Amino acid sequence: MKFTKISYDKYLHLINKPGRYVDHELNAWRKTPSEKTVNFVFVFPDVYEVGVSHLGLKILYSILNRQGDSMADRCYAPWPDLGDLLKKDKVLLAGIESQIALKDFDAVGFTMQSELTFTNVLYVMDLAEIPVFGTERTDDDPVVLAGGPAITNPEPMSDFFDAVLIGDGEEAIIEIKDIIKDNRGNRKAILEGLSKIPGVYVPSHPQNNPVKIRKYMKFSDNENTHSPQLVPWIQATHNRYTSEIMRGCSRGCRFCHAGMFYRPVRERNPESVLKKLIDEVEEFGWDEVALVSLSSSDYTCIKPLMTSILERLKDSKTSLSLPSLRVDSLDRHLVKLMNTIGQSGLTIAPEAGSQRLRNVINKNLSEEDILDGVRIALENGWRVIKLYFMVGLPFEEESDIDGIIDLVEKIISMAGKRLQINITLSPFVPKPFTPFQWSRMDDRENIREKCKRVKGHFSRKKFVKISYHTLENSMLEAVISRGDKKIGKWIYGAFRNGAKFDGWTECFDWKNWLDSASENGIDLQHELRERNKDECLPWESADIGISKIFLLSEIKKAENEATTEDCRKQCSACGLCDGEIKHTGQKLIETPELTVKPHDPLAGVKMTKIWYRFYYEKLGNLKFVSHLDMMRMIQRIIVSSGLPLAFSQGYNPRPKLNMSAPLSLGVEGFNEFFDFALTRFIEPEKVKEKIKDKTKGLFETKSFLADFPSGMRSMEIYTKENVECSFPSGFDIDFIDNRIHEFGGSEEWLFTRVRKKKPKTADMKKLIHELSLKERKLSLTKSLRGAGIYDILDSVFDIDRDTAGELKIRRVNLIMDEEMFESQRK
Repeated sequence: MKFTKISYDKYLHLINKPGRYVDHELNAWRKTPSEKTVNFVFVFPDVYEVGVSHLGLKILYSILNRQGDSMADRCYAPWPDLGDLLKKDKVLLAGIESQIALKDFDAVGFTMQSELTFTNVLYVMDLAEIPVFGTERTDDDPVVLAGGPAITNPEPMSDFFDAVLIGDGEEAIIEIKDIIKDNRGNRKAILEGLSKIPGVYVPSHPQNNPVKIRKYMKFSDNENTHSPQLVPWIQATHNRYTSEIMRGCSRGCRFCHAGMFYRPVRERNPESVLKKLIDEVEEFGWDEVALVSLSSSDYTCIKPLMTSILERLKDSKTSLSLPSLRVDSLDRHLVKLMNTIGQSGLTIAPEAGSQRLRNVINKNLSEEDILDGVRIALENGWRVIKLYFMVGLPFEEESDIDGIIDLVEKIISMAGKRLQINITLSPFVPKPFTPFQWSRMDDRENIREKCKRVKGHFSRKKFVKISYHTLENSMLEAVISRGDKKIGKWIYGAFRNGAKFDGWTECFDWKNWLDSASENGIDLQHELRERNKDECLPWESADIGISKIFLLSEIKKAENEATTEDCRKQCSACGLCDGEIKHTGQKLIETPELTVKPHDPLAGVKMTKIWYRFYYEKLGNLKFVSHLDMMRMIQRIIVSSGLPLAFSQGYNPRPKLNMSAPLSLGVEGFNEFFDFALTRFIEPEKVKEKIKDKTKGLFETKSFLADFPSGMRSMEIYTKENVECSFPSGFDIDFIDNRIHEFGGSEEWLFTRVRKKKPKTADMKKLIHELSLKERKLSLTKSLRGAGIYDILDSVFDIDRDTAGELKIRRVNLIMDEEMFESQRK
């Protein structure tokens, strides 16, 4: 076996957010692929910030890395700026930790969360030089796997994936690993073995269809979790500790694919949730923790768990988030808890404006529930309400659109202008394995007119903001999610036309898809049509355990505007639960007394602040970590140290923390510093020991100051910096030397730079104070403000930004203005 090492170093200074592509996270496993292990790489087919937030991929990553005979790396779809460079230079896509080419792994596994990432799967395989079509792969190519809620209908992508896991992966991934291990190098035998694993669909073995969904019923066990959790250096979409407290939902909304796919409900033990959460906050300084599930307020022990978490975290200033709280679950105790965490807004998803249509879609939420939720929000001083509605639902009437307007008007009459009301309108998208899987998607113009109607009604009310999704994105989801094998040709054609990152407005181009439809004979209106109840549906190659009889009965109920009870209270006979598969909840535990006071941003008292300073080196890959990301990580370090930190006041308390002046991306720092305050004096050696323990392996700490003069904390006293630029062989050093002399002999040296889209001309002679060259190292002293090092290299030495990336640039130190320092001391 060969393992090709790939380096992106020469591209990192040319692209946006280079920190996406360097191995820098805390708690990464960093196992090396070898002939002795089964080597997996898990791919999230979207940008790093989105993918690193996804818990499911990280769970499988952790499970395999705990095994002695396997390893797992990760990869994320490179943004087009890097992707274009890799394609142009024929540089292979690689794992983020090992930097080994994807094509050299035994298995490449994609997590499929949205149809809008399907072209990115092909984009990743193309950059990795893995044959896109399964039939073209040989024994030397990796096995290409997929799983996730967006691939429960595997047919549209069946030409591209070797195997698809339908359902939960915690146990199945070990069985997949064992099959690959036992048949390494024999592709035919691997696919044959995979086809025999429950829940695995292998397109080349259709005789084993339909494939019955795989369920992980040991959910309350703690072995198969992601812990300790990855801590990224750069800001992720959800930069928080995530605890999945429950899997599945029993509500039974008739449009909701996730509600059907993730059945049955399985709850995690509250004591184990609490222990892991507290351990991670104390060890890694998370400033936010989230309790996630499809409906967190339905978790049996949600109130005692929240109370216990808040009690344990009351001194850490860590915030608690419940992303999926239902308005009908609000009561006085829960509101008290939410006030404690500084909750200032309420999210409500009525989905339909009228009670009639809410009954049709089985959204068991009454208008009274909604208005009661708003009333509670107002009573507690909350100032923002988010409302989510769907348009184009089955059995929708004009009066239902009026119902949206009427409901919002009732909220306005209660709140006046005290609330900011944010409304999101989303087109209904029919999804497989739901009661509405046979329904048509409403015409694009009809949906647009309905959205305009709602938006127009509130156009004069500035405190009401209305947004709606890109309609073409929703059409794309609908066609793919219910598509057959020929839709794969449409996806491939769109990719060849340039489609990728279709979930990003700046990248999405509907023309790529329209052209592919024309080229491949795809009639989009036909694909969006209502399906006949007795026709053979493409996704029937998979069986998620929900019976067709149940789905048809739910459609009949929808027609009759009848609802179905939450199946925790009464079994709805969906066909899933049997002796082994069933709802598993937790025994309700007593809610402890809450002693934490409600959050008050003005409750600050004057406290003693003792300041400490650490000097450190920002070298190597850290030069690609932005100033704000560096600040976030250092904040995490000092919070996790256990020292008595002084915090700011306000709704979002933050540790008192100052940082040395920002470095440009790509510039190293030899003597950077950060200051933080404690509420009481701690022996310097103890502080030094605690901080050095937390920075071990991240960066090198150097000197240390304790209780230093207050004047040093002002960033204004640092007015200059010493910078060194080392030139590699190949640069014309004589030219550099001549320019130094030319610059020294000139009276002025005008240059223009663009800041905030406006050109500004200044004299470089006033900004550069010393300039010298020794061997191949340029040393200069420059003003901290007015011109960056890249401006100087460009203006004085004709070295543009792209070329400057080939230099080794380092700030040696910041220079203090002594007069300013003395005045600050006084």
